[in-house]
Amino acid sequence: MGLTIGKSKLSTADRIDFFKTLNGWMQAGAGTTSVSEAVKNTVEAYSHEEYASLAGVMHTIHREVESGQTMFYAALAQSDLGFKEQELAVIEAAERSSQLKQALPSLVAALTVQHQGQRDLMMKLAGPLLIGAMLIIMSLGVLIIMLPLVMQPVIDRNANALQSFPLILQWYWAASVWLRANPYLVIGVVLALIVTFLCRNLPGLQPYWLKFKMWWGVTRKLTIGFNALVVAYFMPALLRSGMPSPQVLEQLAYCVNNPILRSLLLAAADDHRSGLRLSDSVAALPFRASFMNAVVAGEVTGSVPDRVAELQEPYRIELERFLKQVAGTLKFIVMAILLPFFILSTYTSLVGPIFALMEFK
Repeated sequence: MGLTIGKSKLSTADRIDFFKTLNGWMQAGAGTTSVSEAVKNTVEAYSHEEYASLAGVMHTIHREVESGQTMFYAALAQSDLGFKEQELAVIEAAERSSQLKQALPSLVAALTVQHQGQRDLMMKLAGPLLIGAMLIIMSLGVLIIMLPLVMQPVIDRNANALQSFPLILQWYWAASVWLRANPYLVIGVVLALIVTFLCRNLPGLQPYWLKFKMWWGVTRKLTIGFNALVVAYFMPALLRSGMPSPQVLEQLAYCVNNPILRSLLLAAADDHRSGLRLSDSVAALPFRASFMNAVVAGEVTGSVPDRVAELQEPYRIELERFLKQVAGTLKFIVMAILLPFFILSTYTSLVGPIFALMEFK
């Protein structure tokens, strides 16, 4: 038997395209296409080219759905292709209430905005962070390597020569001496920061990391803004699928990527299940007042999904504004602090030889 090399799971982009394709087939023929036929056409499209390695699993999904003994959401869950809990929850609720055709567009939109938001965040922050790291490394290189090559022979020849140098050269030389005298301390601090960041989600560090994110205004705005946008897209999808509203809040808790917000949503689900109105149960969420107003208006008019869906575009624009603010803050730090520091470090490496030559005369 030959070994098939290729995809073993569907990425986020692949899953979005999968649901888009399924939605397209569900809408085909003026919406008369059956679930089984739509699934058949979808899995067929994901059994060729780059997805050839998934052909067996895809056809198994179709056979199970066509047999009528396994529901579509269960077949997706058993496929082990990487479908997430919130995606399966929407499909299950929609399938059980015969609302799959109505819920799929909302699911696709929710997944798309979630994926795009995460990608935009990384792209906007990667540039300033990379430039800042490079400036720090180059500045340290000047202090630890370049400056001693120029200054050390002068100091060795005349220990008092440093007093005749400009004050800035004296400061940088003192910093250079300290860095070279404590290399393990500097390396230890850098490694500690890196390890702390990489291990920030471990049980011992996560509470402190979450408190910091919700305390610092920049990360707090980003966290709340991104998760509010996710809720604004997933909540209508879940409600339109026919899922009971307490269960909707539970599923939303696993759509957000912040444990603090997740605990608030789970508490809201318990309160709502105990008899509290939906609007009262979500009052503790730290989202903008517009979210609360939309839920209240939806309860009055009987159209919570539509009212919440109206927030999608404003929240998307607001998140873009937050991203620009964060990127702007990082750029300001780079331009106002790190870049001048690097320029001064370069200045010392250029001016140092001049004073060194003068001293040797």
